Amino acid sequence: MGSVLEGSNVQGSNYSPRTGVATGVSDGPHSAGGIAQAGKEQVKHLGGVARDRVISQVDSRKGELVKGIQGLVSSLETVANNDEAAIARPLLTSAVGLLRKTSDRLENGTTEELLADAQEQVRQRPGLFVVGCVAVGFALGRFIKV
Repeated sequence: MGSVLEGSNVQGSNYSPRTGVATGVSDGPHSAGGIAQAGKEQVKHLGGVARDRVISQVDSRKGELVKGIQGLVSSLETVANNDEAAIARPLLTSAVGLLRKTSDRLENGTTEELLADAQEQVRQRPGLFVVGCVAVGFALGRFIKV
């Protein structure tokens, strides 16, 4: 009579162990290594699926972001051309230039290129990245706060 682990003589069971596959606890470290390898492969697969989904979401919403940035550029240009903004005009002009450059890059670049650029910038300036994340987190906290 077989054990429950082997799957034989269990009513309603059509389980049969495959040859060359670990079937129980007695296989020792080989089964743990096999499980770890299978886990790594599943994590890689899920990571790839998640990455593909994020990229498709970014691609679908990239146009909206570009339109929003272009609207902001138009607003800033209007403010910069106002006579009352003479003191802030150099700052506004540089902001408009930066936003136009960003808008063009988003519009013309693929998502993979944008991710590669972002990774490169984070590697070159990790402190600036951390400060930026803190600033964005603070701003979101203030806006989301009820």
